[in-house]
Amino acid sequence: MPFANNNGVRIHYEVEGHGPPLMLHHGFSDTWEMWHQTGYAQELSQEYRLIMLDSRGCGASDKPHDEKDYDFRFRVGDLVAVLDDLNVQKANYFGYSLGGKVGFRIPIYAPERFRSLILGGAIYPLLGTEDAQSALTIAIARRFEKEAHLAEMGKPSVPRNPGQSPSILPHDPWALLASARALLNAVSPKSEEVLPHVNLPCLIFAGEADPYFVDARECSGRIPNAVFFSLPGLNHKQAIGHSDLTLPHIKKFLAEVNKR
Repeated sequence: MPFANNNGVRIHYEVEGHGPPLMLHHGFSDTWEMWHQTGYAQELSQEYRLIMLDSRGCGASDKPHDEKDYDFRFRVGDLVAVLDDLNVQKANYFGYSLGGKVGFRIPIYAPERFRSLILGGAIYPLLGTEDAQSALTIAIARRFEKEAHLAEMGKPSVPRNPGQSPSILPHDPWALLASARALLNAVSPKSEEVLPHVNLPCLIFAGEADPYFVDARECSGRIPNAVFFSLPGLNHKQAIGHSDLTLPHIKKFLAEVNKR
């Protein structure tokens, strides 16, 4: 099981396929396995060398309990550590939800290590308050507050919903609570200092029933030459699950990037 080391935090990753490197970053509390469960890995590995990581706090990666360890600077540093471990100078990037949030910070902390960005179900805070006011993140934080409390009491964790994948169950509720709190308390550079200066090719998408949809579309409009597509009728969870709808856009975008 391969690991990269970012200042003492081990990040687990898996590699599949051959071709130009493409890093995949899952959503909150998920693992690298989601890319197989949703069909992306099977399709994209035919043309790309997929680098699929477990984000810090998830899967087989280390799980710090301190909120400060989940700063976006460290999260982007994890991506760079994995690339360094593989001796990859530059990769394309595809992140969804939390992975999209991390991807929006790549132009701030490590633009030289990536060739393009595919960002789904996520936004960059346009007003600076969206992270703290995000209903999705608030709900996640409350869930893991309950999980951590139950764990302290020695009781079973919150039952999972019917049909929910076992891979998204929290292995460490304290780590995921720290991660959620870090998202709620994140302080990011102003959007006007970041988005208009993004020089990487960008593909941004969201389901039209996703709470992030309006701002995701607005973010794309503020990034030079960014491309945006929507998924009518789909919410946050459904959008990433419909690889049959997203992959045609993603594959076309990557093909154009790799021609350059």
